[in-house]
Amino acid sequence: MIDTLGHLRIILSKIKRNLSLYKIKVDSFNEVFVEITSRCNFHCEFCPSDSLLRKKEDIKDEYMLKILSELRDKNKVIAFHVLGEPLLNKNFFKYLSLCDEYNIEAHLTTNMSLLTEEVFEKTLEHKCVTLIMLSLQTYNERSFKLRGSSMPFEEYFALLEKIVFNEKRIRSNCKINISVMNDYHCHNDELWRLFYPEEFWKFMNTIEKWKDKLFSQGSPEKSRMKSCGGNFYYGRLDDIPKDFYNRADEIHYEITPNLAVLVKHVGKFGMPDSFVNFLNNRENCQYKIKNIPQLFPFPCWSVQTPCVLSNGEITCCCVDIEGALSLGNIEIVSLEEAAKSKKRSIAMKHPILFETCRKCKGRLAFQKIKK
Repeated sequence: MIDTLGHLRIILSKIKRNLSLYKIKVDSFNEVFVEITSRCNFHCEFCPSDSLLRKKEDIKDEYMLKILSELRDKNKVIAFHVLGEPLLNKNFFKYLSLCDEYNIEAHLTTNMSLLTEEVFEKTLEHKCVTLIMLSLQTYNERSFKLRGSSMPFEEYFALLEKIVFNEKRIRSNCKINISVMNDYHCHNDELWRLFYPEEFWKFMNTIEKWKDKLFSQGSPEKSRMKSCGGNFYYGRLDDIPKDFYNRADEIHYEITPNLAVLVKHVGKFGMPDSFVNFLNNRENCQYKIKNIPQLFPFPCWSVQTPCVLSNGEITCCCVDIEGALSLGNIEIVSLEEAAKSKKRSIAMKHPILFETCRKCKGRLAFQKIKK
């Protein structure tokens, strides 16, 4: 049975969220995404990394030092995330130490494969780190094969469990989010086949069984922070609509106050032409994909957060992976100058003027290939 009230709730929430964007200041920012490397040790089929036109490289150290110096004591957040695996950058812990010194809050997104117990505990030692996003994405062996990793799935999942039950983490103020990707709407689940409903609920039941053990080991039972999950926040597994995946809902499920599972509908990464061509040229491709731009895209939350790519280009948005909306290079432009630029203001209020935004807000069309 279709949950009509649930659908209405989602629609009203999105309308309210979009309308609120018109009230946002366009000359400032609270957070900045920094791609400290575009290199990755995974090769996920659903990631545009392999179709990237720019060079895969670490950000220049002098660029990073300039960024951190500008953010010093300004109550800003730096998120180590765009493409690439941040832990591959040999200066990662140097940058965390500077975040500690400069009072910059730091968020890390990682595919988890390099997060050994030693590396994890070393990360937690830095008071600046308040959030770690674990890009689990694929929660079963079938979908994990899409990750292009030589690591066995059993080893990968065991690593997740070690992180969850790490004693320092349990007592830490650092929030851990386990990210899962839902592509159920992507052409009848044929584009990547990431999401399997029955196996997802098995995964969630496994997670649910961890609760009592975590509480017995000292996990906090009351949240230290207000949830930002809104209408999609759930504190009990039974409250999550059983068909949420078929409605493209986003789910924020709190296991404990400092541990949650996030389920998001697969992003299109702005679907640059290079990625569309990459997907269309895969072996055994059964159809051609075309990106149909949105004629009247709403303002977007993503452009609130400037993004510095590994080549130093500052762009409006973290899904603009090729820097099409470049605001200049960090070598010669400051983050503040980029934030106050006319181009960013236009992108925030009038995304219809940019093809990158129209395609990102658009939809995918599939044409079956005749054999």
